[in-house]
Amino acid sequence: MDSMNATYTIACNASPIGATYVDSAPPIPPPYLQATAVFVYTLLSILTVGGNALVCLIVFQYMGVITVTNLFIANLAVTDLLIGLFCIPIVLISDYLLSDWPFGTFMCKFTSFAQSVFVVCTVYTLIAMSVDRYIAIIHPLKPKLTRKQCRILIGLLWTFSLVFSSPIFIDMHVRHTCFHRDTDNITEYTQTICETVGLPLSIQTAYNVATLTIIYLIPLCVLTIVYIRLGWQLHQTHAPGEAHSERDAKIKKSKQKVIKMCFVVVIMFGVCWFPLQLYTNILSPYLDRIFHQEYVPHVYFAFHLMAMSNSCVNPAIYGVMSSKFRDGYLHYWHRLITCCGLVNNRFRMKQERRESMKLTPTFQHNHKTYELTLKTHDIEFDRGSNTSVPCSIPLISSQRVSSND
Repeated sequence: MDSMNATYTIACNASPIGATYVDSAPPIPPPYLQATAVFVYTLLSILTVGGNALVCLIVFQYMGVITVTNLFIANLAVTDLLIGLFCIPIVLISDYLLSDWPFGTFMCKFTSFAQSVFVVCTVYTLIAMSVDRYIAIIHPLKPKLTRKQCRILIGLLWTFSLVFSSPIFIDMHVRHTCFHRDTDNITEYTQTICETVGLPLSIQTAYNVATLTIIYLIPLCVLTIVYIRLGWQLHQTHAPGEAHSERDAKIKKSKQKVIKMCFVVVIMFGVCWFPLQLYTNILSPYLDRIFHQEYVPHVYFAFHLMAMSNSCVNPAIYGVMSSKFRDGYLHYWHRLITCCGLVNNRFRMKQERRESMKLTPTFQHNHKTYELTLKTHDIEFDRGSNTSVPCSIPLISSQRVSSND
């Protein structure tokens, strides 16, 4: 008996109460798949936690002014970060390193419940962010969502996610199975599995279809309609107000960048999560009819890896499509390598001068700028008198001009 089967050496008569016999041994990932999973999931977890923590740091520290869209992005980063902390490592340990559930009943319930909460919160955060952009572009004169209202909305999204996912916490439980291996029909083995209670197939299928529809199909349909409408509107209309081609071009380009970035985030979510949603909610009861038993671990690995990679890919999307996030990444990267002593003083001074040149004084008030012009004229010391003293020193006077933003 090889080391991979060491988990199952407990005899069934010594296993916990409630163990049931199964006809065939559950599929075990082969050694090469286990080694691949250890490397890939470890790297994925590190990149997910580090990348999304960096996104939160950029939003709340580097950018200074926090916008509503950035609050939604930060909330997405928090859900992705939690997936990297809780979901990815536990799946790696239970499904690939041990092929057994060692964490007990509570963690069985909590892990499945937490993953559902994070996914639901991600889906409806995407909807809220997209609808906010839709209202801002389609109805520009309507009151926009404030940061306080955005924080309240995010709290409501988390509450909805907790309530929606609560049946999963109730339904999950730990089951102990006993079986014989084909190579050893004498020794009995046991395996602990974290799974649903085992509702009738019709009820389980109905619940799975409803879940797939509510947290995947309907949101994707809504988001598709929203972004088609946004794209059409940006293509057809111009910015309101006085005609100013340069200003209108800047406004349109800025809006298009935000919309494209949000749209790519939505598309990547749909592509990454669809296989696992299909596997979990539709194909799961019929796996024995579709796949040969020995290939089930490979199929699950591929589908689960795609879903988990979505939490890692979002920070990369922000860096590619947003110059502000890209500057934030470079800023903290330079700080990191400087602290590690990998950059000499000459390069650091050059970088500091480059950043200081970006800091230009601007005066903003109600989205309008004030241009300072120099004029030579007389200074009146007393408006009540007629005495004025000529002065050849140029004086500063403020003249309001229209904004180019």
